Amino acid sequence: MLSFEPELTDARDDGVLTPPTAARLIAMQRREIFTLFGEIRALAWIGAMLVAAGVSVLISNHIKDIGALTIAIVLAIAAAGCYAWAWMRRDRASLIDDSILLLGGMLVSADAGWIATQWHVDGGRTLLFLAIFHAVGAYRFESRALLSLSIGALAGWLGIERKLEILFSSNVDLAIRAFVCAAILAAWREIDRRARTATTFTPVFEHTAITLAFWGSLIFAANQETATVGVVFTLALGALSTVYAFRTNTEAFLLYAVIYGTLAVDMWVWRGFPGPTLSPFITLLTAIAAVIGLTMAHRRFRSRAA
Repeated sequence: MLSFEPELTDARDDGVLTPPTAARLIAMQRREIFTLFGEIRALAWIGAMLVAAGVSVLISNHIKDIGALTIAIVLAIAAAGCYAWAWMRRDRASLIDDSILLLGGMLVSADAGWIATQWHVDGGRTLLFLAIFHAVGAYRFESRALLSLSIGALAGWLGIERKLEILFSSNVDLAIRAFVCAAILAAWREIDRRARTATTFTPVFEHTAITLAFWGSLIFAANQETATVGVVFTLALGALSTVYAFRTNTEAFLLYAVIYGTLAVDMWVWRGFPGPTLSPFITLLTAIAAVIGLTMAHRRFRSRAA
């Protein structure tokens, strides 16, 4: 097993590292101490999701007993309580506090949706309100979770549904809306980076924007009239995503390029060669090539990280 304990020991003896720092790093190399950050974060997120799901079930089962106005008020009070808790803990926020803030944001969204359906408020205006509201909260609390809710509301306002079926839709207008949303996020990313040098929102903008752009390209590829253009767009985006992956040492962008590029090629093959033999054979070849390419790239990323 690869270990940097000798190098850390030398750095401590040479005075490069202080003894307490070196001791902690050596203990990490020996696996005597380890982080549970990922596990705690996942559990906190799951807890927020379960609470939100429980609220939905409670409302659906007792809507007639509770009343529409009472439900709206209770959801608003619960959301306000979550935001108040996050505000009081803003200087010493933990993963649990972030999850409570996320729960508050989801309760606001649920309450806004409930009000829109019960009192026939325009859905587009509701989504735009949520996009702005969550964006303000994201910047006030420095929360990427609230930023994700804001982006989701913005996409909904533009008419983009978060369903897997839209990847195989033939609606060119939907593809254009996906490109528009991706462009808005790219511009938002640049403004955020220039205005706040210490921003932590850049990855959220980047991953969401490139995903939406790929979705738009695949929708083009699924359309009979724009199939070839969609494949070209997807492969071009894949090339840009691959370059960015190696430039920033972010393997996820390479994964996007391979998965969406393979899907686009397979869709084009099945449309152009609908026979029972050639299309499955080419699909098998592209899948094998994708797995081999990802494996080789993953090893390269690991070697660069080491």
